[in-house]
Amino acid sequence: MNMRIVSLVPSLSETLVDLGLRGSLVGCTQFCTEPKDLYRTAMVVGGTKDFSLDKIRALNPTHIIANQEENPKELILEIADEFPLLLTFPKSPYDVAEMIRDMGKFLGVSFATTALQIEDKIRDYAPLKESKRFLYFIWREPYMVVGGDTYISKFLEIFGFENVYTGDVRYPSLTVEDIHVLKPDVIFFSSEPYPFRKRDADRLREEWPACPPIYKIDGRLMSWYGTILNEAWDMVQELANGQPLDSRLSLL
Repeated sequence: MNMRIVSLVPSLSETLVDLGLRGSLVGCTQFCTEPKDLYRTAMVVGGTKDFSLDKIRALNPTHIIANQEENPKELILEIADEFPLLLTFPKSPYDVAEMIRDMGKFLGVSFATTALQIEDKIRDYAPLKESKRFLYFIWREPYMVVGGDTYISKFLEIFGFENVYTGDVRYPSLTVEDIHVLKPDVIFFSSEPYPFRKRDADRLREEWPACPPIYKIDGRLMSWYGTILNEAWDMVQELANGQPLDSRLSLL
């Protein structure tokens, strides 16, 4: 059987290509930007939140790959009635290898070697000797950060960082006064979904003169999961070990 895969998850579109299945990937979202020319070989079916069911139907997929958090439940339920669908939801880097195995089972392909490579990599890590309390910003106006029950937070926590936001909301909005009270030791400004820049760091420092160091961090590496974890893991480990910064992580 010739596979016709539609991926509704940017990081998993990249993973499928990395695993040699670009020729079987017939549909993706407008946010599936890796590899950058994917749109040339796979039809864009819309966004992750508003993909077109009619466009997916027209592709007559044999497999659809979706994500519980990134894709709307009502659209997933409707299309799952018509085509085989795998719903993913890795909650931390420790779930990624098993997710890749599940993708292989779903597609009838063995990804065991890749899963084992990831497991071997994350088995050897060096947590911080001293815990650093952090806030990881994903938006401004209003300021929004990641809560503890998120992939990003759990990723940083593996290396000894501590999320100072301890509430139940996954992506809470905070005022400057809230940030003052939480007193983080370090602030991360993500490159996505909001593309934080130096002027945003300067503004926060004006609002809060006692502001701790602010780092611009590659949001794609921190929030995407799949084969990208190999590079992301190295970046966070370098951060934890105080190694030199590069384009993926810079002081603002």
